[in-house]
Amino acid sequence: MRGRRDITLIRIAVCEDEPVFLERLTGMIHGILDKYPITYQIETFVNGTALLAREAFDILLLDIVMGPCSGMELAKRLRGRGDEGKIIFITSYERYAVEAYDVQAFHYLVKPVETKKLEEVLLRCCFNLKREMEHTIVVRQGAAVRRIPFREVLYLEVMNRKIYLHTAGETISYYGKLEELEKTLPNLFFKCHRSYIVNLSHVVSYDNQNVRLDYAESIPLSKRRHRLFGLAFMQYLKESGDVF
Repeated sequence: MRGRRDITLIRIAVCEDEPVFLERLTGMIHGILDKYPITYQIETFVNGTALLAREAFDILLLDIVMGPCSGMELAKRLRGRGDEGKIIFITSYERYAVEAYDVQAFHYLVKPVETKKLEEVLLRCCFNLKREMEHTIVVRQGAAVRRIPFREVLYLEVMNRKIYLHTAGETISYYGKLEELEKTLPNLFFKCHRSYIVNLSHVVSYDNQNVRLDYAESIPLSKRRHRLFGLAFMQYLKESGDVF
């Protein structure tokens, strides 16, 4: 069995233009998460412009009413660049609740924030993130981040220091090393060639030179990896119940 590297660090951003409340909210988050086996990191921001200049975060707590960029506008810009982080809005005004759904907000908290309610929302958010991290490939493109479910990945290839992740509908490119990515993947994936990793659940057949996938895709299979690939594919079929 191939081990997976720990990728469970949760990066949290808190954006609030009132320093007193920013400090109080950050302290509440520390007090809550320190009680649980959750590996996390918090960064604070007093305006959205500074946050937009940073890499993507997993959880974002955003005050809606702040300047020069409101929390709602900040959320729209984050989503517009491809950011998929969990957004928790915090505000004194309930009238923004409906608009929060437009940016797929995870939750909406009204000031003054109650510790019990914040704990409930944060724990649910962290649980959902951990589950997603265990079943997705995290793709960072510039400051944005996307999580691609394993089931959607047909195969991955590397060319000129870039990884190309292929799904049925698109090819996503980003900088990375195939060797490092391989360490994070479950046994559902197999390195069939020095430049290719294939998702065994999409394999239709194979021969001495190629692996044929659904969606009419075909990728190379190296001679050196042929026997190991056959064993891995048979093990996958047994575990999935396709053979007995």
